Amino acid sequence: MALTMPARFSGQRIGRTFPQTDRTNQIRARKLEQYLATQHAITQIIVRSSKLETALPLILQAICETTDWDFGEVWHVDRADNLLHCAATWCVPTSRFPTFERSGWGMTFAAGKGLPGRVWQTGTPAWVTDVVVDSNFLRAGIAERDGLRAGVGIPIRMEGEVIGAMTFFSRQPRQTDRELLRMLDTVGSQIGLFIERERATQMEREQARALAALEERQRLARELHDSVTQTLFSASVIAEMLPILWKREPEQVETNLDELHQLTRSALTEMRSLLVELRPPALVNGDLAELLKNLTESLKSRKHIQVVTDIHVGGKLSVDEQIALYRVAQEALNNISKHAAATQVSLRFCSDANQFDLSIEDNGCGFDPTRVPAAHFGLEVMRERAEAIGATFYISSVPGGGTRLQVTRI
Repeated sequence: MALTMPARFSGQRIGRTFPQTDRTNQIRARKLEQYLATQHAITQIIVRSSKLETALPLILQAICETTDWDFGEVWHVDRADNLLHCAATWCVPTSRFPTFERSGWGMTFAAGKGLPGRVWQTGTPAWVTDVVVDSNFLRAGIAERDGLRAGVGIPIRMEGEVIGAMTFFSRQPRQTDRELLRMLDTVGSQIGLFIERERATQMEREQARALAALEERQRLARELHDSVTQTLFSASVIAEMLPILWKREPEQVETNLDELHQLTRSALTEMRSLLVELRPPALVNGDLAELLKNLTESLKSRKHIQVVTDIHVGGKLSVDEQIALYRVAQEALNNISKHAAATQVSLRFCSDANQFDLSIEDNGCGFDPTRVPAAHFGLEVMRERAEAIGATFYISSVPGGGTRLQVTRI
């Protein structure tokens, strides 16, 4: 017997309903895939970025381009005045919103005020279908003038605290998208973790700088005690003995005067070297050739090492170049003084136009550059100084075979 299918289950009805459901599922699947791609792109930006200020515009760009927003902003909470300040903006290259963008850089938001302040106060995302008619949107007139309509705000959290917000705007009104809100909320937490990492890194850098400054002061104090103080003490003893020798052994006076002269010259050289370190203007405005000679004279007076210098400065070096080269030479000679047990040292420097070559070599005990303890930052600091002025840093050393250091830009 033939079966008759009820009308509501007819093939025609099914043909109208199921394809529509499939299309809805396909659209939703594409959106989810798009949002996952957005999260992945932002994760890659965070992983590859070393500075927050360079990462934020890239994050805004990734979100705008993958989720169809035309303009984005990042706001951060300034605890000094307890207000939100603009930290970064981005807009699609084909559209400009000059008045709206300028208004963001010139405004601050208190908690609960405007879209950023609303997100900050509630700690939850907020979607505005049309900002022009939103009573709490403080830039409604400016947004309308520049053609912006829909808006969304996302909190940036760090350790459970809202420390900022992201806001995005579109030229078209947009209905609330819950899945997009959830994705952007996750991104806000990602950025919070990135900021937390950056703050921890910054704190470590500040602590390292403070420790380096303390160690430098202690080193200067040791230098004063071990060199200048001792030299002046010896000079004062000889000066006190001269009147007695004048009467008892006049033939020794000339010898002692020569020694007194050498001691005072040594003390003067040491003081000049220390004053350069204590007075940055002397380093900035001084002649690099004289500054390098002061370093070698200081090394000779401290360790009685034979030092050969060959210095030819041609052209004018920039302030950054002069400081970097001096500091590299200073660090290298300090390392020789403390660790090398060398008897001979050579310092050669030549510069002309945009090229220069600094080489420092000793016949000391040497070391294995691949096995320098992690806590010893001297080599890395010298390398960073060289790279900062576009130079190549090279060091060659083997245990028992001395050390050669070179900073070159050709």
